[in-house]
Amino acid sequence: MASRKPRDSQEMCSRRVRELAQCAGNKQCFECGQPGVTYTDVTVGSFVCTACSGMLRGLNPPHRVKSISMTTFSQQEVEFLQHHGNEVGKRTWMAVYDPKSEPVFDPHDAQRLKDFLQEKYEKKKW
Repeated sequence: MASRKPRDSQEMCSRRVRELAQCAGNKQCFECGQPGVTYTDVTVGSFVCTACSGMLRGLNPPHRVKSISMTTFSQQEVEFLQHHGNEVGKRTWMAVYDPKSEPVFDPHDAQRLKDFLQEKYEKKKW
């Protein structure tokens, strides 16, 4: 019976992360805007797609990303995601970003996406 309690807690945490991924602000990738998030960036508390998760791992320092469906989450990670998410991320990392004056990138252009992520997280441009 004692071993069941941690498993139940892990299942509750995983279910809560899946619920958070379905909230309006988290349904699109925080980085490229594509629909259908599959990962969380637990470094900044956002929800991202598969392609962007790989790019985030390649940054310096690398972001810690976790699959929404294939991993377990701690209670602390769930609380962090609850208090952050994509909307808070926009206010934090993109506060002064102006899409009219900044070049719009094609999310399918891997090099442009990598450059954008480096500007955002490594250089803290916006």
